[in-house]
Amino acid sequence: MFTMTKTMAALAGLATAASLTALPSAPAAASEDPALASARGFLSEYGASQATQDRLIETYLAGETWDSLSSSSKPVTVDERSAADGEYTVSTYEDGSIAVTRLETPTAEGPRAGRGISGCSVSGRTYSNCKIDTWVGVVQLAFRASYNLGTNQVTNAYGYEYTIIGACGASPSLARPAGNIARLSINAQMCAMPL
Repeated sequence: MFTMTKTMAALAGLATAASLTALPSAPAAASEDPALASARGFLSEYGASQATQDRLIETYLAGETWDSLSSSSKPVTVDERSAADGEYTVSTYEDGSIAVTRLETPTAEGPRAGRGISGCSVSGRTYSNCKIDTWVGVVQLAFRASYNLGTNQVTNAYGYEYTIIGACGASPSLARPAGNIARLSINAQMCAMPL
């Protein structure tokens, strides 16, 4: 069963802050860009109907923002799932857009967990080098963090990665605005929307 503490909730809420400024785009072409096809695959995987996918892609190509990309929008449903590679939170928004956040599952617990292992590890209530990902179809954000569930503290956040469909410039900021929060925010300039 998946239970989030305040620290894990802060980490999970990390990366939905992406501010996109779009320029006008051309109408959709008959052959869709592979990046948009990937976004459609994401939306389909998490239950968005074909009509919802079409509307969301049209919205994005018109330079408008999905609810899942807005920090002021709240999800209408939240589903928590466990998988071999992590704990997932799937949030669906009023416009049908979806945000998926994953907290990487650590390797074996114990004193040897941190030695020579490049992935996420845990010793007691201390997690090290764990990847936190957020996918929103057209935006993918991730970073690594170390945190302690016993003290409810994020001890380190680093190694951010991002992909934004149609962006030609971005200003990422990985910060710890509070002791138990790590947040990756990205302001992106949208230059050309893929067709």
